[in-house]
Amino acid sequence: MVYRTTPRMERRKAKRRRRLLDVATRLFADRGYHKTTVPMIVAESGSSTGAFYFYFANKEELFLQLLLEIGERVAGQLNEAIAGEKEPLAQMRAAVERLILFLAANPAEARILILEATTLGGGIASTQAEILTSHARSVEKALRAISEDPLPEDPAIAAHCWVGAVYHAVRYWLALPASNRPPAARVASEVARFNLRGIGHPPAREERRPDQRSE
Repeated sequence: MVYRTTPRMERRKAKRRRRLLDVATRLFADRGYHKTTVPMIVAESGSSTGAFYFYFANKEELFLQLLLEIGERVAGQLNEAIAGEKEPLAQMRAAVERLILFLAANPAEARILILEATTLGGGIASTQAEILTSHARSVEKALRAISEDPLPEDPAIAAHCWVGAVYHAVRYWLALPASNRPPAARVASEVARFNLRGIGHPPAREERRPDQRSE
C-alpha cells in the first residue's frame, strides 16, 4: 500500500512548520541563539519534540532556514524597490531606503540577520556572508552602470563599503533603547545620502527626506 498525503495534510504540515519558525524567530531575537533551546521552541509553539525533528535536524538547521528565508525576503524588497526606478542612482537610493525600512519594520528578523548570525560560525556565518555579499554584488553592478562622473576607482570595494554602512547603521539603531531611536525613515534617508556622497553623487539640496515628504 502506497501512503499518499493529501493537500489538506500538506497544509497542516506547512502550518506546523511555519509555527515553529515564527516562534523560533521571536525567541532567537529576544533571548539570543545560545539561550534559546529546542524544548523552549517546542513548548512555546505548542508542538512536540518529534514534530520539531521531523522538520529540522537540529536548532542550527532551523536557524539556517530562518536566515535563508530572511535573505529571500530582503532580496524581494530590494528587487521591488529597484523596479520602481529607472536611473541607477535612483535605484541605489531606493534600495537603501527600502532595506532599512524593511529591517526596522521587522526587528526580530533584523536581529537574526545582523546581530545573532554575526556571533555564530560555521554554516551560519557562511550563509550570512553570502547574503551580504550578494547585496554587494548588486551594488557593484549598479555602480558600473552609472554613466555620470565621478565613478569609484574600485566599484567592488565601494560596493562593500555601501552595504557595510547600511547594515552597521541598522545595527546601531537596533542597539538603541526603543524610546531613543530616531524614526526609521530618517535613518534610511541619512544612510542613503551618506552613501551617495561617498561615491561622489550627493543628493540635490532640495530633495526631501522620506519622513518629510507630504502625504
